[in-house]
This record gives sequence, structure tokens and C-alpha cells, in this order.
Amino acid sequence: MQVEHDAKWIKRVSALSKLYFTPTFLGAEHIDVSKPAMYVGNHTIYGVLDAPMIIDYLFNEHKVAVVSLADHRHFYLPIWRNIVKKFGAVDGVREYARVLMQQGYSILVFPGGGREVLKRKGEAYQLIWKERYGFLKLAQEFDYEIVPFAALGGDEVFDLGFDANHIIQNKYFQKLLKIPKLGKLLRNGEVIPSLPSHFIPKRIPFYFQFMPRQSIMQIENLEQLINFRSNIQQSIYMALDELKQLRSEKH
Repeated sequence: MQVEHDAKWIKRVSALSKLYFTPTFLGAEHIDVSKPAMYVGNHTIYGVLDAPMIIDYLFNEHKVAVVSLADHRHFYLPIWRNIVKKFGAVDGVREYARVLMQQGYSILVFPGGGREVLKRKGEAYQLIWKERYGFLKLAQEFDYEIVPFAALGGDEVFDLGFDANHIIQNKYFQKLLKIPKLGKLLRNGEVIPSLPSHFIPKRIPFYFQFMPRQSIMQIENLEQLINFRSNIQQSIYMALDELKQLRSEKH
């Protein structure tokens, strides 16, 4: 399977974000280019501010051959699809991921996917992972260690002026969602975005924290898998709190 990394494009686009958001990266000691891993973290609102900087940091600065598993919707539009591919992203299909892991690529996963980037009011920095465990099963299948990471800043750059819940919770809209094809197309309302009250993002310092690698090979049953995922989530929440404290001390 061909991955379309464009190092210059990644660096160029990321440079604009880094100039504006002045990111700080912590935990570089947990990034090991010699052994592929699965990098798992939180996705911030709209998903286009944090991902380029993370990919640039891993791919260009640490030479990690990382592939991002992206939401299917990114590949519906031809021009946007080509842009996404330049960052080394592929459609987040399990079989694609399996082929890439067989080839030895590291994998970047945002388990919250499209729902986590389309946040609503009051959901800043919430991990909306639902019942997704497939990424962990893949990591176990290929003996990939998990590297949790936390991204701070992205959920604060926009104030939401329109909350998607106003549409989604409307009784008439709920009736529309009961139409099978429409409900599937709209993912039961998940693809309805909240809209910002301003279109120029606030200039807020970004922080990224990579945490110690965790092996998943000891997992033997679903209960242990659920606990393992819960522990990853808690480590991300704790890292976010620590990053908020660090940021408050510096700014």
C-alpha cells in the first residue's frame, strides 16, 4: 500500500501553525524511531490544527514513518482528499491499517474520530471514544506498543456561536434521522457541526505531551481490554490537567 508522505508540504503547512500557536512538545524520550508504535490521543475541535503539527513533529523531526488513520469523510472531496494524503493519511479502514502495520509503519490514531472533532458546547477536551476497541486489537495483533499523547490548546481557539445540539435534539430532526438512509448518511446527527462565533482562531499556545509506551500483549479478555483503554484515557486526562497547569505558570 502506497503512503503519500510529502515532507516539504508537511513542514510548510505545519510551519504556519507553529508560528501562530508556538507549540511546546514534551516527552520526546518516549518516541523511538527504531520500533513502530501506535500513537493514541485526543482530537481537538475541527481536527485541522493539531494533527499537522503532530505529524510534522513525528515525521520530520523524529523520522517516524507515521500514518494517520483519518475519517472516511476526508476522502469524499477530490482536492481535500489529495491534501490529506500529502500528510501521510489513509482512510481509517481496518484492513488498510493492517496492511500498513505489516509494512512497519507507525500509526497515529484519534479514537474519537469525526465525533470528537465536531464538539458541542461543554465538550472541550472530552474523549468521545464510544465503544471503539478495534485499534487496540490491531496493536495487539502486531505487537505494537501504545504511546498515549495529550494535545492542549486546540479546543480553546474557537468560541462556539451555534451549538449543533440545537438541531440534533429538535424533535423534527429526530424524526428525519429515523429514515434509515438519511440516518446513516448523517451518522445519527454526528456530522452536524457546531459553528464558531469567529473564524480567526485565538492565538493560544499549544502543548503536546507524549507519555511512556505501554505494551498490550498481556491483555487476555474483553474486560482487561476495557480497563486498558480506560487507563489510557485517564492518563490523557491527567496529562491535559498537567499541561494546563504548566501553561498557566508560563503565561
